Amino acid sequence: MVVKVASTSTKTSTEKVMLSATVTVVCYKWKTLSNGENPLMLRVTKEGKSQYQSLGISVNPKHWNFKTNEPKPKCPNYEQIQKIIIDKKAELQKKMLDMRAEQKAFTATTLLDANKHKLFSIGGFYQKIILSF
Repeated sequence: MVVKVASTSTKTSTEKVMLSATVTVVCYKWKTLSNGENPLMLRVTKEGKSQYQSLGISVNPKHWNFKTNEPKPKCPNYEQIQKIIIDKKAELQKKMLDMRAEQKAFTATTLLDANKHKLFSIGGFYQKIILSF
């Protein structure tokens, strides 16, 4: 994909073109779990570079449509899987929109890192509560 940017007198040289990233869910067929299923992964692609993050669920490959990257209608737990996929994609798209609104540059890696939930110990939890007062 070739992107041509025409320079105009109204733009400053410090402005950057923010290319959008694509978010898709794929059945990661290169890794088969012990139960014979493959994990579902979020794939974020920006500027030709892809990063993957697990959704925490897996599906039997015979229940996955690889052309449309979605579960087949006869897949067990079809509605729950669709809900998880829609929620995660919406969450990432909201983060991309927020970063664009703040005019922050981001990559696929930084977008997924911002999406990870931070885990901390009980001591860290109470420390956070104490500091909030």
